[in-house]
Amino acid sequence: MNARRDAIFALALWMARGDHPTQALPPGPGHAFALELVGAALRHKAALEWALGRCCRALPGGELRAALLVGAAQLLALPGVPDHAALAETVEAAKPIGKRAAGFVNAVLRRLQRERETLLADLARQPEHVRLNLPRPLWTRWRAHFGEPRARALAEALAAPPRVAVRPLPPFPPPPGCEPHPDDPEGTWLVPRGVRVDALEGFAEGRFVAQDAATRHAVDLLDPRPGLRVLDACAAPGGKTAQIAARLAPWPEGTHLVANEPDPARAERLRDTLRRCGFLGRAEVTALDAATLPGEWRFDRILLDAPCSNTGVLGRRPDARWAWSPARLERARRLQAALLAAVAPLLAPGGVLVYATCSVEPEENEGQVADFLRAHPGWRQTESRLELPTALHDGAFAAALRRD
Repeated sequence: MNARRDAIFALALWMARGDHPTQALPPGPGHAFALELVGAALRHKAALEWALGRCCRALPGGELRAALLVGAAQLLALPGVPDHAALAETVEAAKPIGKRAAGFVNAVLRRLQRERETLLADLARQPEHVRLNLPRPLWTRWRAHFGEPRARALAEALAAPPRVAVRPLPPFPPPPGCEPHPDDPEGTWLVPRGVRVDALEGFAEGRFVAQDAATRHAVDLLDPRPGLRVLDACAAPGGKTAQIAARLAPWPEGTHLVANEPDPARAERLRDTLRRCGFLGRAEVTALDAATLPGEWRFDRILLDAPCSNTGVLGRRPDARWAWSPARLERARRLQAALLAAVAPLLAPGGVLVYATCSVEPEENEGQVADFLRAHPGWRQTESRLELPTALHDGAFAAALRRD
């Protein structure tokens, strides 16, 4: 497997069609390095393209641009990769692009190597959105909302992927080798660096789920208990669903869990998670549009983990930062409002609806909740949590809304 060639192909596919780049990477011994290359190219894309633009007359598109990004990422963002390997192997990986591609890539990357120190010094004087690798409109709104120091800290926290974490499912202990998460030492455990979650002891037996520490508040605020009727309205990939199911044990009469996921591919991931954790026979899995769930359904607890702009997970999902735009934010906000309005009538009086996102944008979080409460008399917010991204976890929001 040629990890650099796979990384070039995945990036080119993402640029052409918007496909999730990591899903285009084939499994195999070079997968981890290809993943590192793609992640570095996307997290540093603005700075890399600025530097590459100084080394050629005009940046090309397609696979040729992807090859330059992979090479530049190794030279400027991955100090552990030797220069000779970054140059020779990237040039080799560019050969299938076309007869003259390898020569062009070789010339540009060698100039980048020669002028690296000067370019890095000049990069430090470029606009902040370039240095921080964010779309200009996103940096502008963060600076206005959070203030410049906090916005810069936020961007810097998202410059690298946070640690991978897991949450054991009762009554199982944490996987051997994992360490307690400083922000949640009794519930979340950090996976050792370089270790795959599915390689941990107990994964196949469903003793834990992969779960970032910032998202723990959604299930905690939901407070599912045995005997309650619970709806997870947008359930895939199923980590929160499995935690809800574990808290419903021993499933006395009247206990009911509906896990809904309309997207077929994501619904299959949901079933896989529930199957692995032993809950597929307990939970009722549906594939309905969450905006048109049956009006006769009634639940004591509803979790709406809504689609969002993903700004809290830009470290883990670096491609999402380049898909962000004010228009996409507005589309997400409208969809969230429609979903909230659709699931609200399904909550029984006295019940709790938890609205959650992986965004840090106020329109999707506090503003969305405020709009909902203004439009729905008889509801009140009892608690909310906003976690901003750090080196150890993503960003996430959750609010508990009670229907009196």
